[in-house]
Amino acid sequence: MRIAPLTGLVAVALTLVAFLLFGDTPDYDATGSQVRAFYIDHEAQTGVSLYLLVLAAVFFVFFAAHLASVVRDVPASGGWLHRVVLGGGLLLAIGFLTGAGLMLALVDLADEPTASGPALQALNALNENFYIPFVGGMGLMLLGAGLATARAAVSPLPRWLASAAVVIGVLVFIPWVGFFAFMAAGLWVVVTSVLLTRRAQGGTPTGTETAGTAARR
Repeated sequence: MRIAPLTGLVAVALTLVAFLLFGDTPDYDATGSQVRAFYIDHEAQTGVSLYLLVLAAVFFVFFAAHLASVVRDVPASGGWLHRVVLGGGLLLAIGFLTGAGLMLALVDLADEPTASGPALQALNALNENFYIPFVGGMGLMLLGAGLATARAAVSPLPRWLASAAVVIGVLVFIPWVGFFAFMAAGLWVVVTSVLLTRRAQGGTPTGTETAGTAARR
């Protein structure tokens, strides 16, 4: 599918809209009454956000699978880095889906008079700090793609883009920097998605086919 790389662009767009709609959710140390009031007042808005986040997770899996297939055909990939790319995409998607589930539980419990304040407070604290899986998954996906293509003689990605993937992938795992690196990773996915789509639509081969063409020359 020549439009397969565009799934990355769609995934990032859905994620951005979803997080914007989430708005200023209660802090991890908010009281149970504050948590209840917020999710009652923002029930519909949060519901739409959750749906978009679930869709984003689906599109990220498709993008990771396509990127992994591109990386697999790079001669210098070592024959296993494409698994890191796919594994990172799956971890990212699982993180999104689990986070969406936690927030859905908050929306449901906020409407239940029997739900105690401490229960809402605990669930909210867990939800507000549940970012490691999808941030780590994004970092792994970029590291796998970057390490496989940065030093390849024939690569489907420009050298600067492959190097950027390695740098951003490392920064994602550094405390207090990871949040900004995660946003940069989203930009990387957009650029890579557009670039791979243009190459596919222009008939430019990638991976093994490109290497074969270069060898014949």
